[in-house]
Amino acid sequence: MLFSFCYLFFLQGEILAEAQFVYSKGVTSYDILIGAIIITVILQIVQWIVSMLSRLPSRAHALSYLPSMLLLAMLTDVNEEAIEHFSFGAWVWVTPCILVAYILLVIFVKKVDHDNSVDSRGIKSQIYPNFVILFLLILCVGAIPQTTDVYHYELKTERLILAKDYEGAAAVGKKSLRATARLTQLRMYALSKQDLLAENLFDYPQYYGSKGLLDIADTSSLERFTTQDICFHLGAFCGKSIQTADRYYRLMLGDSICNQHTADYYLCSLLLDKKLPEFLRQLPRYYDLSDSIAYDSLPRTYREALLQMGKKTDFDTEARFRDYNELKASLKNETERINRTHREFGNTYWWYYDYSHLAKGELQKR
Repeated sequence: MLFSFCYLFFLQGEILAEAQFVYSKGVTSYDILIGAIIITVILQIVQWIVSMLSRLPSRAHALSYLPSMLLLAMLTDVNEEAIEHFSFGAWVWVTPCILVAYILLVIFVKKVDHDNSVDSRGIKSQIYPNFVILFLLILCVGAIPQTTDVYHYELKTERLILAKDYEGAAAVGKKSLRATARLTQLRMYALSKQDLLAENLFDYPQYYGSKGLLDIADTSSLERFTTQDICFHLGAFCGKSIQTADRYYRLMLGDSICNQHTADYYLCSLLLDKKLPEFLRQLPRYYDLSDSIAYDSLPRTYREALLQMGKKTDFDTEARFRDYNELKASLKNETERINRTHREFGNTYWWYYDYSHLAKGELQKR
């Protein structure tokens, strides 16, 4: 029961929630905690029934959990492809085969049992076989799902956003160098809701340029949180006639309903696409640059971008930029230069500007 609950709650809860949302077309929702409790109780009831019917000897009692484990495996064998195109897959023929083999196994175990012999009465001879059987069952169940870790990150981030836990959403998988366009969009939205987008933009791997912020072309209906939700956060839903994020930004920024989040999305999109001259031209429209104090109050990413263009900012950022350039110049081997500078300055715009196009594939696979 402990394994079943932990497996459903900590490892498979997110994907079951997504599956129920898609299969019910958004009509019902899945609560991870309540779902884990209910499923575990049902599986335990199945085990009790199997145990009463099979009357297995005590040394093989753990075999009575096999049907429950089979149901658990079937329930959690869900991946992104199965969610998009519902199918029972190989379970259609695997399940009957396993059940027939299980019945034969139960008959065989009961026939050869020596419970009444002297050797079978010891506590060790009773417990150890059950430990081995239960371990093998758990191992088989855990080995079946083929869902990638980054897809779990997507689903968990999405759930936390819907629960308005933006800090928790931004922390999901933060140390991993793997990311998808959708995961990046969700993370950037979570940062924006905390007014930290321009401050912490490069604390995360950015493999998709401006599409890692907003992809108007993404019209998938399989997600609980969509591109339109991001647009609503920026001030207005996106019409079907708008084909690009740049067009959307320009329409929004020319309208009175735009907000600071829209401005930061637009400015960050320019940085991600390395359009520094346009960024420099647009920045004074949304941030006061009248004196040095105003420069000091700029978000970190904007200060780093200004330094990249040779502009003056604050003392600490300039000192770090010097350290970055000195380290870069001291390393002659390109691979070592990319990795060393990434370890120390991978969360800066300078590293992104210089090396993201070279390291993208390697870092994404790692």
